[in-house]
Amino acid sequence: MASVLATAGAALPQVAAAQAVVVRATGPSAAAYPVGRKLAAGATVKLEKDDAVTVLDQAGTRIMKGKGSFTIDSRVMRDRSTMMLLSRSLNNPQTVRAGAVRGLPMGDSGEPAAPTVWLADIDRGGKVCVPQGSDLYLWRTNSDARRFTWFSEADGGGMVRLQWPRRTAGIAWPAAVVPPISGRSYRSTDDAVPGTEPGKGVEFEVVTLAPDSVPEDPDALASLLIERGCLAQVDLLASNLERRAAATAIEGPAH
Repeated sequence: MASVLATAGAALPQVAAAQAVVVRATGPSAAAYPVGRKLAAGATVKLEKDDAVTVLDQAGTRIMKGKGSFTIDSRVMRDRSTMMLLSRSLNNPQTVRAGAVRGLPMGDSGEPAAPTVWLADIDRGGKVCVPQGSDLYLWRTNSDARRFTWFSEADGGGMVRLQWPRRTAGIAWPAAVVPPISGRSYRSTDDAVPGTEPGKGVEFEVVTLAPDSVPEDPDALASLLIERGCLAQVDLLASNLERRAAATAIEGPAH
């Protein structure tokens, strides 16, 4: 049965935004709804079996699933508290342990949802956005095992070996040794086991945002991240919002 999943929690009805932005799409119709596509209020989203499209607007998040036609309107109640939690800047602690973050649910694997979007995924790389003056964290999606990584500027300079204890998903960017500077690229490489090939590595480029340019509205924040090329953070945002929507109301498609 087709369904629409709306985030639960401190949900309040809101007036529909002028437009919504797609932050994730899977299934046969995914190509018709690429990440970053903007949908006007009243627009119809037509999906097939096994399709799922997640959109954000000023009222919050909405997940449309299954075969049917869905209207971008204000019928579904939204929860904006998750967006405020995700977009905040982390100041403490130095490490983020699995299960230690309140307000965001654990996934099926037992991994914690990321507590903010201002993270650099050490397994994906790419551009990483962060407001000027805010802390930036390194993140891994699988914290089952202890892990060691080397972190440095991509072009050389200071290097630091980072220890990831078991069940630790995030640690502070080692700014004292490798300061994050806008426009520069950085590299994270897994510590190689003696006698084996060098560990895998990824690179990220830091993109600094003026604090007053970071919007509070979820659709505008997603659009800004997409515009600046910080697509891994958009995907992170979508994943966390979908987790939040796990306990949801069910509504049929528009007819």
